[in-house]
Amino acid sequence: NLVAAYHAPVDEYGVRSLILVDGRSLYSPTFVGGGFRALNAVPIEEVERIEVLRGTNSAAFGAHALFGVINVVTRHALDTLGQAVSFNAGGGVADAYARIGWGVPGLAQRLTVSSSGDHGWRDLHDSQRRVQVLWRADIKPSPASELMLQAGLIEWDAQDGFAGNANDPLRDVALRKSHALLQWSHAARPEATWKATLSWDEERMTDRFAFATPPFAGIAVDLGYQERRLALELEHTRVISPSWRWVLGGGVRDDSSLAPAQFATTERVGVRDWRVFGHAEWSPTPGWLLNAGLFAGYRTDTGSFLAPRLMLNHEIAPGHTLRAGLTRAERPPLLFERSADARFFFPDGRFAGSTYRPNPALRNEVLWVRELGYHASLAEGRVNLDVRLYQERLHDFIQFRTTGAFGREHINAPGFTLRGLEYQLIWRPSERTEWRLNQSFNQVRWHQAGPMGREPPARLSTVAWFQRLDHGWDVALMLHEHTGMAWRGAASAVGSVTRVDARLAREFDWGGARAEAALVVQSLGGDIDEFVPNRLSNRRVYASLRLEF
Repeated sequence: NLVAAYHAPVDEYGVRSLILVDGRSLYSPTFVGGGFRALNAVPIEEVERIEVLRGTNSAAFGAHALFGVINVVTRHALDTLGQAVSFNAGGGVADAYARIGWGVPGLAQRLTVSSSGDHGWRDLHDSQRRVQVLWRADIKPSPASELMLQAGLIEWDAQDGFAGNANDPLRDVALRKSHALLQWSHAARPEATWKATLSWDEERMTDRFAFATPPFAGIAVDLGYQERRLALELEHTRVISPSWRWVLGGGVRDDSSLAPAQFATTERVGVRDWRVFGHAEWSPTPGWLLNAGLFAGYRTDTGSFLAPRLMLNHEIAPGHTLRAGLTRAERPPLLFERSADARFFFPDGRFAGSTYRPNPALRNEVLWVRELGYHASLAEGRVNLDVRLYQERLHDFIQFRTTGAFGREHINAPGFTLRGLEYQLIWRPSERTEWRLNQSFNQVRWHQAGPMGREPPARLSTVAWFQRLDHGWDVALMLHEHTGMAWRGAASAVGSVTRVDARLAREFDWGGARAEAALVVQSLGGDIDEFVPNRLSNRRVYASLRLEF
């Protein structure tokens, strides 16, 4: 599994960062929530671009965008006509992908089948295999309207647990995800557009084992669940004049879960989320732009919440823009955080105990953000610099506390203040060369008494070099570095880590097919600790071949 987190690892599952695929939200309301399985949902060959929106975007995307948004946009069916296959093999990796696209402008379709898997971390029981079937159709019934239809099924089998841990033993788990999406876009005039999105998701998890530690030996544990989401959203954009435009929208989302072991009921539990949002941009004079937004939501279990935002941008000189902003965001507790009631019984029916317990009094997290920014576009766009200076204050931080040997309950804690500076520099000295430098510096101060243990890296850095060579050759080199951190607590602290990845590829013609062969080396310098001690990411070398015809 992968975890998406933005500059502050304050939870293990990324519940405060929103992951979207073509507007479809992928966070899970059941068990620990978050989107830690969602990043496996789309083959990289289907991706047109990945947009990372840094900082809170709750004013535009809702509660789960508290820290940031990862928005994945897949390729239009017209861009994938014909056939394609690709393979990755080596270093414990075994992937295969096949695609067929057909149609004409106005009606194009794509069908994809893929299989991917790896051996996981060294010395851990966590190998995995995913099989996906995905379909997409893009239809243009009129010059002003377009429909996008999607459907998909994912089967995921994995190993879980730890050797010698009687309460988390070695076992196999399975996940099935299915989804469908209908998106309608209409632009009768360039200055007025409409978009409506209807999506359905279902996830079924199988995870069973038995406790082996007295006095609970023999208790059967079933962490399986069936969860479902139905979401509808409507959005209208209007350009009034070159200096004035706005966006209005609203929607409803229904999340439900059938998880007897986690909610102590054989009935489906759920929550409905209503939302309206609006954003306006106004340029009173050339060089000044004011952006104001408000997101208002209502959840059937926790009530209403608000997320306003105010941003001011000023172009101090051609290519140089300053911005300042203030944002308030709220995150209501997940269904699991507020209502989990995990009870266990002996084989004869006697009550044995509980782990997670409900807390109906759990309050929304509230985040206040102040930020200053600077953006520069120089040398006719070949150099771009984006700098962000921020202070984030999180109130009523939701965390779990341990009660007794196994009990856990989610509570509100005072939270923390995070101050930081981050920047991204992109330099394209020529059409063949691109350099990227990303760095983040931050400092967290926890407001609750006693050691928290969770500490983000004080510095994170990424340096990337992409170079196109003669005769179809490409080379890419990436260096990732971070200072010491503690993801789960003081016992999980790891020191500074530096990782280098490299890729060498060549495009060529193979019997009339466009082909690319590549060699990838991950963790070029050898084994490194990933997030927690002794969870080693070892050097991995694999080759890939892609054919399009």
